[in-house]
Amino acid sequence: MKASALTQPSPLLVVGAPRSGNTLVRRVLLASGQIYIPPETYVLGEVIERWKRWRRLDWREKVFLFASYFDRHANWPEMDVPSLAAFVAEAVGWPEEKHDLRALLDGLYGFLARQHGFAAPRWGDKTPWNTMHLKSIVKFLPDAQFLYLVRDGRDSVASQVKADMRTVDVAVDRWVQANSACARFLPRDRTLKMFYEDIVTKPEGAFDRIFGFARMDFAPEYLTRVPANLGDIEQLDHHAAVLKPITPASIGNWKKTLNETDVARFPNAFRQHMTRHGYTG
Repeated sequence: MKASALTQPSPLLVVGAPRSGNTLVRRVLLASGQIYIPPETYVLGEVIERWKRWRRLDWREKVFLFASYFDRHANWPEMDVPSLAAFVAEAVGWPEEKHDLRALLDGLYGFLARQHGFAAPRWGDKTPWNTMHLKSIVKFLPDAQFLYLVRDGRDSVASQVKADMRTVDVAVDRWVQANSACARFLPRDRTLKMFYEDIVTKPEGAFDRIFGFARMDFAPEYLTRVPANLGDIEQLDHHAAVLKPITPASIGNWKKTLNETDVARFPNAFRQHMTRHGYTG
């Protein structure tokens, strides 16, 4: 990694299974003004894994290809930024010492922050799909911190189904895959594990711990402050609750969608992760 990769504050990546509170955490972190986290980027891990294949391309081609992975993705409209053309024009002209992937990532997240009206020098990401590329992400970002969010798998599955994201079986597999990857690849010395249930029942204490881990200052007012230009939160119905006061009301909601028979047929891997994280009954 080139020296230019170490000129920015360390990134903070919020990881875990879908519907585990990552969007809520993003909203509160953004409210502090100390970090910028965009809507879900989807392709961070894929770009990191493909970068070496592009080594024979010249810098201009690398920049164009890098940007296309992001702003040609089907979910890009959720970013609420028309395109990355202005960023591409900027990055193509960078001096040679900045011609590396980490500089592109630092530059991209900084560009998105400015587009959304944020001036925070630090960036983060909260894309659940990052767990599918976690090994590569952890290796590429040796200075990154990871906030690992864990939620009762039954509630995560039911929430994915309610949001029309996945069928029950696919949602179960996704929860298992995400938690398996986190257990296998997250570095203990750079990871804080937090339970969704603690975040929504004891938000002040939970976020005080999260901010302390991230080496940022916490104030209770962040819990109710709603920043502007949140992108996907404002566009997607299944994020609507994030704009409301933090409440534990969704705990146990799986009972409205699933039943004990459904849960009983979930694979052993699902039950093993549930037990590992202390969920019973």
